[in-house]
Amino acid sequence: MATLGHLIRWNPDPRKAAPNRNLPSGYTYFLQLVAHDLVHSSISTSLGEGRTSGLSNVREAPLRLETVYGGGPTECPHAYQANQVAFRSKLRLGKSRIDNTDQEHQGPRKDIARGTTSTISELKQQSSYTEALIADPRNDSHVIISQMLVLFHELHNRIVDELERGGILHSTGNAFADAQRLFLAAQSACILIYRNLIRRDLLPRILHNDVWEAYENPPRKQPFPSLINGEWLAPLEFTTGFFRFAHSMIRAAYRFNGAAPMAFNIQQILDRTSETSPTDVPLESIWLVNWEHFLSDDPAVGNVSTRIGPWSQVGIAEEVQGEGNLIVRDLMSSIAVQPWSVGHLVDRLMVSHGDLLEKSEFLSGKHDAGSRPWAKRIGEWLTEQSQATFGPDHKLSGTEVLELANDPPIPFFVRFEAGLDSGNDGERLGILGSIVVADVIYGVLEHDRLSADDRVDGLQSELAYLSSTTLDASEDPDKNIFAFLSGVEDQHGKITINSVRRFLDGK
Repeated sequence: MATLGHLIRWNPDPRKAAPNRNLPSGYTYFLQLVAHDLVHSSISTSLGEGRTSGLSNVREAPLRLETVYGGGPTECPHAYQANQVAFRSKLRLGKSRIDNTDQEHQGPRKDIARGTTSTISELKQQSSYTEALIADPRNDSHVIISQMLVLFHELHNRIVDELERGGILHSTGNAFADAQRLFLAAQSACILIYRNLIRRDLLPRILHNDVWEAYENPPRKQPFPSLINGEWLAPLEFTTGFFRFAHSMIRAAYRFNGAAPMAFNIQQILDRTSETSPTDVPLESIWLVNWEHFLSDDPAVGNVSTRIGPWSQVGIAEEVQGEGNLIVRDLMSSIAVQPWSVGHLVDRLMVSHGDLLEKSEFLSGKHDAGSRPWAKRIGEWLTEQSQATFGPDHKLSGTEVLELANDPPIPFFVRFEAGLDSGNDGERLGILGSIVVADVIYGVLEHDRLSADDRVDGLQSELAYLSSTTLDASEDPDKNIFAFLSGVEDQHGKITINSVRRFLDGK
């Protein structure tokens, strides 16, 4: 795995430098938020040295923004803004700084809330903010994901403010009950917006078009139920394998805003957190993300992502916060949990998805344990890369090439398929990667509804239905308390991360 990671790391393929206008870098980090919302492992598989006895997914409600809300105000009060009512209805946000001399935190935009366990005298001496006051600490693992989280905190709070303004929700006469009702209404609306972003904006960008059409348009592919006896089970092949594809999309450096004198490299970005650099937060103006730079598909304006493939930008595969090479960690965690092999997965999916698999020359054809259709091309790539690298420790033997070609680790296969097969040239996933990702995510969207009569015919109708279930019989059943959220869609009625950001900016 270390040798394979080295070959991926030093692959000189020019395609990795070609801009992926289909996926601006904002989607790289929206994918990370989605991953956090699907899986929160009890132990790190990449650092567990193959031990899986303590492995479990503690994420019980997939794609319900548990990564933002945690267990709610009563279970995670530190992530919520205190108010006069005992029940907290708004998510906590903090202030940013103009520069490192700004002790009053007068920056132009919000940061996540940050605190400290230091005494007042210690705080005055070191201005250290060691604790990120958020529901999921992984959302402060670097400066971009923390600001992606800010977007969702701001969205929730904006919905609360609008519902409070003008008494849209009538009082029940109990302040605590009113605050709970307000929170649940805003939370549910926020989850509906988030799920529509996944379905209408993210999936069409990352899935192979044939697979997306098969799952989205009637007659739809029926995804495997994501809830078994009421319990969410995330397939290990997905969590430790196929959904790691976004690691190949990471750029070596990002431009944050016009105030920043230069692009910041990935190590600088990883270091700007409460845990790693507590004296450098709250964030200064030069570190505040201008989302135009992360959501534009114009390489001259923004940070378009690296194409998906068996390569990485220089610097990405180095030590990540002391936890080792990112590529090798992905490869090791994928084999530590003993997943289905790619070959057996294809054999099984041929029964239900053969019409899609047969569209790929990489996946179709004769299958047997000794020679898979993809083995020749992967073997040629491994041999070429191994011969081109320096040092005996970074070369694969003929036996190793044959074994890896027929039975590739999933994180390597999903990169290789996306970059070198299916005609996508790394702009999106290949067919097998798309099937696995689609089956899991559509499985959640189809089988885990927010209510028994939850709709799937567009955001505005879903919000109108939510409004009718939020209001009691004494109120106007025809009133849509979420009518103001029509602004989260663009002028064409399409919802994107950019349209939500513009709504929050008042544009």
